[in-house]
Amino acid sequence: EIYTLSLHDALPISKDALASGLRIAQGRHDREFTSGHLLAGLIDQGDNEALRLLAAAGVDHEALRADVIRRMAQAA
Repeated sequence: EIYTLSLHDALPISKDALASGLRIAQGRHDREFTSGHLLAGLIDQGDNEALRLLAAAGVDHEALRADVIRRMAQAA
């Protein structure tokens, strides 16, 4: 099954995820904003289409976020 997210739905999610990811990067004093920050920011948004898609795929979003943060710390 192919799933599409409308631009109408994606824009608010993206804006909030970017803001949340930026707060994560600033809080960690990271010099770069990476896809890890964006993914963690997206997960931190709570109930949204992206998290429903992850859940439908059997992904534990809390474990994914913890792994992303761990990998960013290792890369720093």
